[in-house]
Amino acid sequence: MIRLRNNPVLNRELRGRIRGNRPLIILVVYLTLIASVTLLVYAAASDSFSGAFNDPEAGRRIGKAIFLTVMTASLIQVCVITPSLTAGAISGEKERQTYDLLITTLLSPLQIALGKLVSALAFAMLLIAAALPMAGLSFLFGGVTGTEFVIGVLGLIVTAICYATIGLFWSTVMRTTLSATVVAQGTIIGVQLLLPFLLVVTTILTNRFSDHVLYIYGVGLLVSFHPFMALGVTAGLLAEGESPLWFTVPSTQGDLPLPSPWIPYVFFSLALTIFFLVLTLRMLKPVQYNLARARSKKQGSASDAA
Repeated sequence: MIRLRNNPVLNRELRGRIRGNRPLIILVVYLTLIASVTLLVYAAASDSFSGAFNDPEAGRRIGKAIFLTVMTASLIQVCVITPSLTAGAISGEKERQTYDLLITTLLSPLQIALGKLVSALAFAMLLIAAALPMAGLSFLFGGVTGTEFVIGVLGLIVTAICYATIGLFWSTVMRTTLSATVVAQGTIIGVQLLLPFLLVVTTILTNRFSDHVLYIYGVGLLVSFHPFMALGVTAGLLAEGESPLWFTVPSTQGDLPLPSPWIPYVFFSLALTIFFLVLTLRMLKPVQYNLARARSKKQGSASDAA
């Protein structure tokens, strides 16, 4: 933690990212949109404002609607904004022609990557934290437990870290910020659309085996890879009184225990984060790699000549 605090890349990026009116404008617009949508959902979910406070069931329905609205809006924000925050981290250095200077400093590739990544995540976490008080309004009405709140926040944080790492990876691959942003957003949108498509195709083709063990676990695996489906199914299971850790599904071989979708989603996102971070670190030192390869070829040719 001390080394990360003294990271010059992190300090520079944090100062540069928070300066000016742009962060304040983004925060105000973001909270205004969420507040407006939440107010509309509140009005639509209740029969009348006065009756909502007198009817416990109406209050729980409103509380659940507010919670799901704020969490869904925050998750959309994570999917849209977070990759864009890191897509220009390395490609911006290339555009400013400072990339060669950056990688020839005494900073390791890990320090450079973490400095860029943490500075972007700090702003993403600020947006998430700013929306949590509106999600906390659901506790005033009921219908939402602390377990649902913690799982929702954990899902947002893990998704932000994973998607920020994906944006950072494409920033090291592409030469311009625009191309890195487009490819990063395209990757995430493609995954968001591809997984539901695969789920629908799998359901249609294997409908006759819907109670088979392989089908149940396969569908559960696909659902766990998608943030909206994983967290949405988890919220539905918790609303039905299921355990936050596991649930059972009937099959031809009896009731099958399955982990709650948010658990494999968290592990999958962390594994994907590590994978793209390792690729980013390898891409951040092309000069050292080429020099080492040239040196080994030179030594090999000298030994052959001798």
